[in-house]
Amino acid sequence: MIAPAGSHFPAEPRETERRENDTAAFLLQGAFAGLFGAVLLAGWFLYIDVIVRGQALFTPTVLASALLGWGVPAAPEPSIGLTLLYTLVHGAVFVGIGVASAYLVHRFAVRHRGLIILLVFTVLCLGFFLFASNVSALGPKTIAIRDALVGNAIAALAIGVYLARLLPREDEE
Repeated sequence: MIAPAGSHFPAEPRETERRENDTAAFLLQGAFAGLFGAVLLAGWFLYIDVIVRGQALFTPTVLASALLGWGVPAAPEPSIGLTLLYTLVHGAVFVGIGVASAYLVHRFAVRHRGLIILLVFTVLCLGFFLFASNVSALGPKTIAIRDALVGNAIAALAIGVYLARLLPREDEE
């Protein structure tokens, strides 16, 4: 069957396939963005734990204990096992946040870089504070709200900047 002149029928499957490949590649970049944010957030809390608190691995030990339902220990003993467990969960959550952010940016053609960062920051803060407040992990002897806000801002900026670099520049549109 011959397609009429001006018909785009033969090209439609190729265009759809290309659009799906672009989406898959963007979502993969979202996973990398999430991991990038997770690593920077973990680095921030490692800095807080070692330099400010003087107790390495305090934050992941406290959060892993709370995640397992053990509550927040009065005097947490740093634990490599709990730190590794929390690192896996933390990484998976951030990959999910990165992929979801990339999907929203790609799906709704968000082009304002500041909006991407604000969206990610809001999601990170809401998620963290809902979790931490439910397990009583916030406070002067556990995780300071200021430290969580700064850490989430660092992670949101990292994810947002990573995703924004994939967007076409305004002069390319």
